Amino acid sequence: MNQKYLLQVILSFCCFAALQSCGSVKHEEMIMLKDVQNQVAAINNQPALRIQPDDILSIQVSSRNPETVTAFQLKKEETTASSGERALGIQEGYRVDELGDIYLPFVGKVHAAGKTVLDLRQEINTKLAAFFQDALVQVRFLNFRVTLIGEVTRPNAYIIPNERLNILEALGMAGDFTPYARRNSVMIMRERNQKREFVRLNTQDTSLFRSPYFYLSPNDIVYVEPLKAKQYATQGDFLSRYSSILFPLVTLATFVLGLSIK
Repeated sequence: MNQKYLLQVILSFCCFAALQSCGSVKHEEMIMLKDVQNQVAAINNQPALRIQPDDILSIQVSSRNPETVTAFQLKKEETTASSGERALGIQEGYRVDELGDIYLPFVGKVHAAGKTVLDLRQEINTKLAAFFQDALVQVRFLNFRVTLIGEVTRPNAYIIPNERLNILEALGMAGDFTPYARRNSVMIMRERNQKREFVRLNTQDTSLFRSPYFYLSPNDIVYVEPLKAKQYATQGDFLSRYSSILFPLVTLATFVLGLSIK
């Protein structure tokens, strides 16, 4: 093998390796919770979710008196969920109005905003006791929805059947990160109490568990940004896009070097 041919092979290989590395993702960028150690820590940042205007609540009443149960069963024309909400899986329920109130059979207006579902359940149960001694009340959110977009496998809006969801569980529902996800800068967009918040979480650091935003709230939007390497992976492979320009340059360079060697 002559020197010219050997030099051409070496330069071509180096160019190929450099191009491939431009669109690759480093192993460290794909690891979550890199600094986790064996430990046990108390959970002290779980929020008490409070009802706010425009929330939709399921209020179920049980009693030996059939009239009580029937009165709380919403008919189709009484539903407060719009067609868009039903498309997202939100069921029929009682909507909290702009003043924070709901209107119930027998008891009339009840102020719900600012209360937890436990507070509201106890209040409704107390008010119903004047009419039905054996009434039992259950209250839960129907619009606990979180939306995951960006670099996740299944971006979508998800309806949560309970009142506790953390960011890792939400990412699991969406099929985890894609290989091009920026795991150290996951943005949470939250609207509560007439305020819009933007917060970034680092899922590669255990400080995530101490964040007040580790647990999500209804209607949170989770946006996962892409790594810079994503730009080389979109609209075709980086190598295939630029090889028509770079490889002729490599050939020319090897030809010139070959002449100089001679």
